[in-house]
Amino acid sequence: MKRYLLLILLVFVVITPVQAQTPPLQVLTTTTIIADIAKNVGGELVEVTSLVPADADIHAFQPVPQDVARVADADLVLINGAGLEGFLSGLIENAAEVQVVTISDGIEVLPFGEEHDHEAEEDHADDEHLGVLGVDAECEGEEHEEAEEHEGEEHDHGACDPHFWTDPNNVMIWAGNIAEAFATADSANAEIYRANAEAYQSELAALDAELKTLVDTLPENQRIIVTNHEFLAYFAHHYGFEVVGTVIPSVTTLAEPSPQDVAALIETVRAEGVQAIFAEVSDPGRLAQIVAADAGDIAVVSLYSDSLSSTDGPAATYLDYLRYNTEAIITALS
Repeated sequence: MKRYLLLILLVFVVITPVQAQTPPLQVLTTTTIIADIAKNVGGELVEVTSLVPADADIHAFQPVPQDVARVADADLVLINGAGLEGFLSGLIENAAEVQVVTISDGIEVLPFGEEHDHEAEEDHADDEHLGVLGVDAECEGEEHEEAEEHEGEEHDHGACDPHFWTDPNNVMIWAGNIAEAFATADSANAEIYRANAEAYQSELAALDAELKTLVDTLPENQRIIVTNHEFLAYFAHHYGFEVVGTVIPSVTTLAEPSPQDVAALIETVRAEGVQAIFAEVSDPGRLAQIVAADAGDIAVVSLYSDSLSSTDGPAATYLDYLRYNTEAIITALS
């Protein structure tokens, strides 16, 4: 009898189909910030890697031959768009049928080179935007042309600012777009991706409320920002700061300011009573240090801009990144 039952059990095991597990989506992102959002949306259903490493400057990134294979092997390549990834065109051309998703589509684009006065924005908010990315904003490649300008030549101030992620509301749009991209590529798990995105958007909303409370502790007349290059415009627009100048008048760190630009900035720093210049962890900020010293020995404070820190650093996730930068700014301006 026992042998008979054992035989039935063995037959059942043999003929019962085993459900094959779907391999995780292979997702390649251009930045570590995008990678972190993708991991939150995809969870264990995706494997995510970033082209640009932690603590790096995306504007100075140069692909290596191995990156061609990384792009070709990916199911999806997630990019910021608006011309940020100038290095990507060659990689895409060498990878057949790679699916590239611009996760910033649907975001209202700010122009590069405009002073961001919060009071003026409240009166002319609709006029300040260049349009919606993916709808009517034309941005691709414009800001990268500035990196080739020579000292003393006129800067192009009509380009789009691609640093969308410094406003958490824009990252909420990212999460939704990433969820839809994953759902299209893996329809069986579409609802999981969408639920993950909604949960992460709730975390972003909670952090945004926390940071607004923190910003409210700083008097409005002290919310004056000077940066090494223009990367905080969306942060300033959302939280009510005024960007009065940049050391490198460009959305890329590769441009070179003219002596006239530097002299004008020093005068602006003195006239506005600027308390600190905010540089990037990924950039030494040598010129920022010179401007700060000449303007009155003010502080140069390092922030994370285009990339997260390493996993043991203070900005290992996007939520940590935004909290760290906001707290550093408030501390410096207080």
